[in-house]
Amino acid sequence: MCAIAGYFGSGDKKTLLSMLNAISHRGPDDQGIYIDGQVGIGNNRLAIIDLSIRGRQPLFSKDKNLSIVFNGEIYNFKEIKKLLLHKYEFISNTDTEVILHAYSEWGIKCLDKLNGMFAFVIYDKSEKILFGARDRLGEKPLKYFFDGINFAFASEIKGLLPYLKNKPTIDPIAINHFLSLQYVPSPSTGFKNFYKLPPGHFFIFKNRKLSIKKYWSVSFSNKLSLSEEEWEKILFEKLMDSVKSRLIADVPLGVFLSGGIDSSAVVALMSKVTSQKIKTFSISFDDPRFDESKYSNQVAKKYRTVHKTFRVTSKIMGNIFEKLPEFYDEPFADNSSIPMIALCRFAGRSVKVALTGDGGDENFAGYERYKIVKFSDIYSNFPIKLRKNISFSVNLADKLISTKFNRRIKIYANTFNEPFYYKYLYYSCFFQNIEKYSLYSNEFMELVNKYDSFNLFKSLYNIKTSDLDNALNIDIKTYLPEDLLYKTDIASMANSIETRAPFLNHELIELTAKIPSNLKIKFFQNKYIFKKILEKNDLVSKEIIHRRKKGFVAPIGRWLKEDYKDMVFDSINSKKFKDCHIFDQARLKLYTDSFYSGKNVSANNIFALLVLANWINKYT
Repeated sequence: MCAIAGYFGSGDKKTLLSMLNAISHRGPDDQGIYIDGQVGIGNNRLAIIDLSIRGRQPLFSKDKNLSIVFNGEIYNFKEIKKLLLHKYEFISNTDTEVILHAYSEWGIKCLDKLNGMFAFVIYDKSEKILFGARDRLGEKPLKYFFDGINFAFASEIKGLLPYLKNKPTIDPIAINHFLSLQYVPSPSTGFKNFYKLPPGHFFIFKNRKLSIKKYWSVSFSNKLSLSEEEWEKILFEKLMDSVKSRLIADVPLGVFLSGGIDSSAVVALMSKVTSQKIKTFSISFDDPRFDESKYSNQVAKKYRTVHKTFRVTSKIMGNIFEKLPEFYDEPFADNSSIPMIALCRFAGRSVKVALTGDGGDENFAGYERYKIVKFSDIYSNFPIKLRKNISFSVNLADKLISTKFNRRIKIYANTFNEPFYYKYLYYSCFFQNIEKYSLYSNEFMELVNKYDSFNLFKSLYNIKTSDLDNALNIDIKTYLPEDLLYKTDIASMANSIETRAPFLNHELIELTAKIPSNLKIKFFQNKYIFKKILEKNDLVSKEIIHRRKKGFVAPIGRWLKEDYKDMVFDSINSKKFKDCHIFDQARLKLYTDSFYSGKNVSANNIFALLVLANWINKYT
């Protein structure tokens, strides 16, 4: 696991070193660079496999024509290596060298053979080509700058900033989308001329031209006709394989244990494939409404893990809260990033690798919103008059008792006649169009009014598949990489710890996409087939399996109102933020005042405004 950076065009050794030093937290064990005329590539190494100097990057082919910098882990590198041993001489035991020789042997088709998480760039000296790729699900990031002439890449935006002579320019369209999604969708980053390579894509830079192409995409169209028992058997075997393959390491390894069904399942499966004592790490909150340590303790006791829990208070979280822009260099308002940073910092004192439960909800339909999607199939068959009565009832219910669930039901009922991709985003968004447009300045509105965030998912919609499959497809290609995996990557690498997610084995994703939707949600029970596997094999207690999903969230509303009110007003009233002319200041003040007076304004939206203001104050 490492940080990578490089350029093709203007640049020198000093520039490259500055780029790498800006992201040195991702790889504190070693640093290496290679410069060839107008090309420079470099690496900061976090040593996980083959800790010797032989694993140093950049790594070269025997004739020195090819060189590579790599961030990630290839879990099947030993199998690929066996296919190449007859032709290539290996000088290390690293997966990095396997990628390099695989590219020599198969070219771009080498991507089809790689099973893992990765972002790498290969320089072909004779052809003057940079070839780079990102893993299928987007576990590892790859950002780049391209102004039509010069090209630079890095693991984080921070690694690209030293390449520029001037401050970057804000991308208004990206900001507009961020307010709806709480993240910036690919390929945007928040700055003009700064981009992220989408998951499952590769690039080729040659003769000042950049070409980007997709090499992988999951499909939900081809379902398998298997019995429940057959699905249970094949999925259990694939889950076991996924966990086992992610235990390869030459350093201490542990598990992030939240007490939820996914991380608990990872611990349970891990106990079946290793004889070593498992180390588990959790955090607990001083607010009992958000504390799940009771359940993580249950799992730790069942599997006799070496369990450590770090109790966080609002003061501890506040220290992280104030430094969020230093961690996340794109606008990013998922407030669970705060406890995630705390967890990674805590676990990083004991291990260098930790398994997570990321991807379990996207594989098996775990989010509560999927129940609403499932209900839409039934709802669509109701007579129009009945649907109108239901719409009236849910609007009335929201007025009488305004809960999060009532609001979301109301949103869905009122947008039922919209295309699925539109109403799905409308249901799960943060700032709705009418809400954010009412806050924009006239100047900013003119820049973004042609770019409706609610049509972002249109290209992902497949009329031939069910609404649930469409929701899963959208989340796997947007919310998972842009929010969840970005959050985890930045939080973990900021603390020099590598995370691995067994549920993100692309072969598992391809397999679960073939499961009929009625086995993912049955009798309005989320994760039906997955829960049957856990129960049948006595992996996780029924209490954990069937308890209501809470999610890894922080008490952000209380913090904003009780501890960080001054920070909110200082940030959104800063000169830099005002000078961007994104918002009408009078209307923005009314909006934030409404939150503090107890009116129905989302705490997540206030947090997003704070994140945006702090990001602008730091990077522009």
